[in-house]
Amino acid sequence: MVSSVESSDNFSKGMQTIERAIIEGVWKVGRNITNADFFWHRGQEAVSRPEMIDLRVRLGRREAVGVFSREEVEDSADRVDRPETLRTIKRIIAEAKQLRR
Repeated sequence: MVSSVESSDNFSKGMQTIERAIIEGVWKVGRNITNADFFWHRGQEAVSRPEMIDLRVRLGRREAVGVFSREEVEDSADRVDRPETLRTIKRIIAEAKQLRR
């Protein structure tokens, strides 16, 4: 059985892993983003971890939104390998690539 502390730790690690994957992908397509460009339910997961997480990524004057289940995030603690998670990350990267310079 996974304790709530371990689950919370996996949640935080998973969000960091997902953010890193997006940052690396966006940098590869010639755009620059940092951790400061990400917005999600920060601070709330310790009290009541949401079932669905809206991850908002600032891309210049636009914003891309990825929706992840809590399970997807927790499963990404070590690496992202769920197909639905990878699809969402690739879509956000594609949106960044399409922005006018």
